[in-house]
Amino acid sequence: MIYSQNGFARLTNLVILLTVCVILVAAFMLLPKGFSDDLSKVGQGSVVLVLTHDKDTVGGMLAMELLNTVRSDYEGLVDFLAVDVNTPQGHAFTRQQGVGSVVLVLFAPDGSRLDVLSAGINDKELRSVLNAALSL
Repeated sequence: MIYSQNGFARLTNLVILLTVCVILVAAFMLLPKGFSDDLSKVGQGSVVLVLTHDKDTVGGMLAMELLNTVRSDYEGLVDFLAVDVNTPQGHAFTRQQGVGSVVLVLFAPDGSRLDVLSAGINDKELRSVLNAALSL
């Protein structure tokens, strides 16, 4: 026996499908934006914080979570960048800066290096460092 849907059932299914789609789109839009790896921003007039990370390690993911907790508070004031140490660009950056694979490198607006921070710091410590850098 073949069951056919009446108009009301079709409308109900369509409304449910559209509601699910709207919820998925809204959830996707609320996800944190990705991090740029454009190192040419260093020395271009704003404070820049570069995360060197290995996307395949827990430490790298935790450091990204740390940046995501503070990033919205510094929107337009600090450029947050991330470079993967397993790429030629990331490898060159870590070699040039003499840093390890999961660190935060803070640059002044003129491109001079202000600090190298352990990615294991907490959000309060990171905010303190960023606030100090912004009061240059």
